[in-house]
Amino acid sequence: MASMDFMAVGAHPDDVEIYAGGTLLRLKALGKTGVIVDITDGGAGTRGSASIRAREAKAAAQKLGLERICLKEPDGQVQNTLAAQAKLIRAIRKYRPRILFTHHFSAEHPDHGQTALLVKDAAFRAGISKLKLPGEPWRPKRLFHFLGAEDVMPSFCVDISSYWEGKRETILCYESQVFNSKAKKFPGKTDLVQPAFLEALEIRARFFGARIKRRYAEAFYCQELAEVSDPTDLGESRFPSASSGQRP
Repeated sequence: MASMDFMAVGAHPDDVEIYAGGTLLRLKALGKTGVIVDITDGGAGTRGSASIRAREAKAAAQKLGLERICLKEPDGQVQNTLAAQAKLIRAIRKYRPRILFTHHFSAEHPDHGQTALLVKDAAFRAGISKLKLPGEPWRPKRLFHFLGAEDVMPSFCVDISSYWEGKRETILCYESQVFNSKAKKFPGKTDLVQPAFLEALEIRARFFGARIKRRYAEAFYCQELAEVSDPTDLGESRFPSASSGQRP
C-alpha cells in the first residue's frame, strides 16, 4: 500500500473532528490522503452507546472524506500498554502515514493524555525492523499534537477559515454528544451538550485565527522543531477578505 500523508488519532469518536476537523478538511482540499483512528468506541460515555457513536463516526468520516478505523481499546481506561501499541503499530504499518496528529500529553481527559503517550511510543516502535508484528516497518516523519484548552504555546496554527462551517457540520454528526435539535432524545448531561460548548469552540478558533491574522484557525504543538520548506509562503496578506483570492 502506498504511504498516506497523515493519520489522525483520537481517543474517542468526535475528538479528531473537535480538535482538528478544519485541518483535515483543508488537507483533503489540497489533495492529501489520510485516515482517522479512534482508540476507543466511546461506549462508556454518559450519553449514547457504542453502536450510536459508531454510526455518528461513520457519518462524520463521510463528510471529511476519510477512511476510519477503531482499535476497540476500553473507553475510559486507555493505557499506554504494549498490547495497545501493537494495535496502533499494525495500523501505522498498514497505512504508512508521513504525519501523525493526536492529543497533547497534558490534556485534561485521562484517555487523551494516555493516547498521546501511546501514539508517541507506537510511532517509534512501528519502525523497528525486528519487532515481530505484521507489516513492513514504517516510522512517521512528524508527530503533531492538536491543542484545546491546554496551557501550551502552539508551534504553529492552520488557517481553517474556509473550512469552519464544514468542521461544524462534522461535529454535529454526533447528535448524541453535542448540542443540537435532536440532543434531547439522549439522556444524560455533559459539558458538550450545553450550547456554550459550540460557542467555546468558535471562540477558541477565532482566538487562534487572530493570532495568525485569519478568521479561524486550529493550533498544534510539536516537540521537535518543524522546518519550513518555503519561507515566502508565510508572506500572505493579513486578514484577507473573502474576495482577495485566499487559497484553500
